[in-house]
Order: sequence, then C-alpha cells, then structure tokens
Amino acid sequence: MSLFATETLDIAYRDEGPRDGLVVLLLHGWPDDASTWHVVAERLHAAGLRTIVPTLRGFGATRFRDEAAPRTGNSAIHAMDVIALLDGLEIDRFMIAGHDWGSNIAEALAVGWPVRVMRMAMLSTPPRLGGMPTPPFEQTQRQWYHWFMATKRGAEAVRADRRGFAHLHWVNWSPPGWFDEATFDRVAASFDNPDWVDVTLHSYRSRWDEAAPDPRSAWLEEKVKAAQMLSLPTLYLHGDADGVNPPSTAKDVPSKFAGPFAVVTLAGVGHFPQRENPQAVAHHLLTLFAGDPAALTDATDRSQFMKKAAPYAAGVAAIGLVAAAAIGVSHAQGRSAQLTQVAQFDHQATGVAVTEDGRRFVNFPRWTDDAPISVAEVMKDGSLRPYPDARWNSWRNARANELPVGEYFVCVQSIVPDGHGNLWVLDPGAPGNEKILEGAPKLVRIDLASNRVTKTILVPGEVALQGTYLNDIRFSPDGKTGYITDSGTRGAIIVVDLESGKSHRALDGHASTQIDKTVKVTIDGKPLVRPDGRQPAFAADGIAISKDGKTLYYQALTGKTLYSIDTAKLRSDVSEADRAAAVRMVAQTHVADGLWMSKAGVLYLTSPTDYAIKRLNGATVETVLTDRRLRWPDTFSEGRDGTMYVTASHIQDTNWFTPGAPPSIKTQLFSFTPAK
Repeated sequence: MSLFATETLDIAYRDEGPRDGLVVLLLHGWPDDASTWHVVAERLHAAGLRTIVPTLRGFGATRFRDEAAPRTGNSAIHAMDVIALLDGLEIDRFMIAGHDWGSNIAEALAVGWPVRVMRMAMLSTPPRLGGMPTPPFEQTQRQWYHWFMATKRGAEAVRADRRGFAHLHWVNWSPPGWFDEATFDRVAASFDNPDWVDVTLHSYRSRWDEAAPDPRSAWLEEKVKAAQMLSLPTLYLHGDADGVNPPSTAKDVPSKFAGPFAVVTLAGVGHFPQRENPQAVAHHLLTLFAGDPAALTDATDRSQFMKKAAPYAAGVAAIGLVAAAAIGVSHAQGRSAQLTQVAQFDHQATGVAVTEDGRRFVNFPRWTDDAPISVAEVMKDGSLRPYPDARWNSWRNARANELPVGEYFVCVQSIVPDGHGNLWVLDPGAPGNEKILEGAPKLVRIDLASNRVTKTILVPGEVALQGTYLNDIRFSPDGKTGYITDSGTRGAIIVVDLESGKSHRALDGHASTQIDKTVKVTIDGKPLVRPDGRQPAFAADGIAISKDGKTLYYQALTGKTLYSIDTAKLRSDVSEADRAAAVRMVAQTHVADGLWMSKAGVLYLTSPTDYAIKRLNGATVETVLTDRRLRWPDTFSEGRDGTMYVTASHIQDTNWFTPGAPPSIKTQLFSFTPAK
C-alpha cells in the first residue's frame, strides 16, 4: 500500500491493474476497510480496468498530518480528500463504486465534479440528494446507532469498545455465518486508527445536523442537498437481506437519476455485498464500467457466493469476454469506445472545443430560446463560466436594437481552437436560424492565455448573404486561413484570410454544397418534420481538414455524400469552373451533422438518425458506437490524449419538431475513447 501526502492527510491507497486502463475508484464504507474490494478489484483488473482504492480518513494507515486539524467525517470532506489524491495521481476522469459511506462519497463526487465522474455504482446506501428527511420509525429503529452516538454516553461507550461496537453491526446487518472471526479481526485492525472514533462520531452527527460539516466542505454539502437528480450512468446494488438498509429504503432511488440507471438486488445478501458475493458484484460492475450503460436493467441476482474461488478464477476471463461482447454489440470498435456523459446543460448546446491543455468550452445558439450564455468554459465542477467574459455574453434578443451586433455574441454556432493558442468563435448572427442581423456575422478570436478578445473579423453582406448560416469552421495548419460551411439557403464554402480579414464564397451553389432533395431525415424510422411539413434543410454543414491542410472534406447535413476538394483550389484567384472540376466524391454516407479529422487521421461523422458515431474506413462508413443518449450528435472536438468529445443538441426535441416543447431544452456533452 502506498501513501500520498495531501495538505491535510497522508492517504494510504492501492493503485493496481493495467496502467492504461480506465480508472475505477473503489470506496469502502463503515465499519469496514479497503480490503473489502480485494476480490472485486482482481476481477476488474482481469477485464482491463485500473483501480484506485484509498483508505478513508480515520481508518487504517491514513493519518492526519496536523494534530490541530478537526477530525471530521462528513461525506463531502471525504470527497475532497479523494479529489486531492486523484489530482496528485494526475487522474482527471474516473468511474466510482462506493459502499456504505463510500456510496454517499461517490454521490458527492458526482455532484461536485460532474465533468470528472463518468459512471457510478452505489452499494447498500441510498443517495442523499435533496437532503435527508427524518426516517420513519421502522428505519429509525434499524439506525439506532446513529442516535446512540449523538449522545455523550453513547460516544463514551464507542470509545470504550470500538471493536465490539463494529462487530455488533457485522452480525446484525447480514445473514448469519457470512464472515469468520479471523476476517473481522483483520479488518478491525483498521479501526485502531487513533482518529477512527472521532471521525465516526462526526460522520453520523453531521448528517443529522447535530454537528456542522467540515467548513472547507460546507459548499459541497449544500450542493448535494440542493441537487435533485443526477444524470450519469448509475447502478444501485443492494442485498435483499440487508439488516440496516433493506430494499424498502431504496424505493425512491430511481427518481434521483435521469440517465441510464438500474437497481440490482442480490438474493440472500446483506449489507456487505462486495464481501458476501464479490463475484456477482464484479459481474454487475463490469456491465456498468466496461459495457453499454443502455444495457442496464433492474434485476434480482440469485447467484450464490462461491466459497472456492478457483473455479471462478478460471471463469474470470469470461466476465471480461461477456463485457467485451456486450460492447461489441453496441460499440463496434471495441471496449474503449464507450460513451461517457461529461456535462449536462439547461439550454441547447451545439459546439464544443477542447484545448491542448484540457480546457473545455461549449456554445449555445439562440435558436428556440434566448440563451443566457453564448460561449462558456465548462469548469471542473461542471459549472459554466461565460467566456471570455460576461460582457461578450450579455446580448439578449429583447435588446437587439440597443447593442452593437459586432461587439457581442448574437447567435454562436461553433467554437474551434486553431492550434496556435486561440479559440475562434463563429457567430452567424441569425437568431432563430432566420434573418441575419446586419453586421452580426463574424469570427471572434480569443487568446486562451489572457482570455481576451484579440481580433474580430466581420463577414460582409456580399459573403454572408441574407439566408446564409455560418455553420462550422476549420483552420489551415499555419493558422492563416479559415474554411467555413454555409448551411443556409444557398450552400457554399466561405474562405477567410485570418490575417487580412478578407473573405469570399467558393463552390457557391455547387451541387456538392447543396441540399440533396432525395434525402428524407428520419428518427426511429419516422420522418422528422415540423408541423407545417418541413424537414431539416441544411446545406454544407459538417467540415474537416486533413492533417497536412491540403484536403478539405464537407457534406450537406440533408445529404448522403461526403465530398472533398484540394484547399489550393479554394484560393480567391481560382475560378469557380476550376473549383467545380476539382471536387471529388469521397464516400456514400448518411445524414451527418458534425465531421472531425482526428489526430490519428481518422475521419469521424455524427449520425443523428440512428444515435450513432461513425467513421470512414477507406470508402466505407462503419459504426464506432450507438447510444440512444446521443439525441442528435452534433459537433466533435478532441482532447490532447485522443479522447473524442461530442455534443448532443436534441434538435428533434426542440419546439421546431416537437410542438409544445419548452423553448429551453436540456442537452449534453459526451466523450469516448476511440479504439486503437
């Protein structure tokens, strides 16, 4: 076991499994220790996952570094300890399984750092989202020890016999005979930590407001109380013979989760499922962590504990194979191509940008609502910061006649980093995707180091025609030229000299940039149409550029053909006839919104009609992943490590196509790691 020094603690932890595997954080509960995950962790390692198993404050070899530090134990301060450890290990994103105390610590992590927590399993202890009401008398009786420890005499009794107190719960909370005394003695050594009693007392007193939470974590405790629902893929796993939190205590748990979610009940298992039936727990965790979250289903698992581990050890590979097979159905490119929700927004997001240093940005066009932010940085805690500042984001449709359109974000459609330290904001200046406001179409350059606007390029009326919609942009490798798709009534590629600010239209009205009138946009096999019968009609939309900058790829959204052209043919001194002759058909595709050329040279396409991400393999389009959470996969970006990001803009859920839908709709940002 290793030690890591934070400002407050020396945290004991185990870091095991494949170094390149997705990270799973395993959190123990009370009265227990980190060894509770030993068997489960081995199964996860065999399936290619890396595990981090910390020992919580007050337990085992974890020690406070300052004698004067308060010995607090509320869930939020434990969560902050974990974040300090993961930051020190340079682990940004992770999945969690937490038991008992660990369950509520996991919940606090998901609330406080939603961008970092990908998936979550809660074992044996329900969430506290929205606060903890006083339980009914029947449950109060089971939780007698909470109230006992809130008294002076109760605290004295625990100090006098901590092992006896813990042993009683092991006996009462699970069916007879589930543990042997040698196992308990090994675990109880962790309770000999000098701070175990104080941390324990504070943990239980603070949850019922008999003690204040650690002041450093008060913000997070309040955030958990204020949160009503989480949307990350979640599994709630408990035993049907749990003596302290029986299944009846979980009846409201499903209402707390909006994303893929399931409750799994283990037959004949008490409060310690990862100890009592580790094989079953491992199986279900692998379904969550290494499989398709959409496959999560409520279930009662009647598999029994196998006291002889050898037969199961031979079958551990089968768990990995079952998980891999499940992914093979939903994720055609293998285990690594699993979809993870990074963030959720209250307004319609379209564009995403991820910079080389890992910063994440999104934008919100003013299509069906007057979004309060146009461009935002997604902070690590999931909050949004107007970018570059509040002033640029202060445009409102109601004040359209008061503000100079060239100095504010009017209707931002796309944000793209240029690889030279800048984030470019593409503003078509057409709220509602309708009439262009004169002088509003523009490109805005923001210096990422200073977070200041350093250049604004207005796209003139002879280039941004009335009916034009500036949709997406890509840059030449030298950062001197921008290529914009016009998805409006007359499709084109707009070429911008980023140094002089001059721009011109290319392939203006050419068949390759226009809507394909033979294409019908469908969702779930049904035509997607407005009440007046109109379907989505977007001309040149998706755009990508080769790594050497010599080839530009593009496609009409309402189309089924991917085209390319030599970028040299897009210069202003080339005739339209010569450009037309240079257009090449790359592949027959499908309705596609976003395109992306990855660092590995793979061209990705979104596929809104079947909730999919696809890629080009030669002239063939193949599926990377399918997930029904991808309601209109829109725009791509790529992290420095090759992680792909994609927005789900929910176009089919807007009041354009769903009469009665509210102006503001929830949308998401997802990520996936492409197969090598």
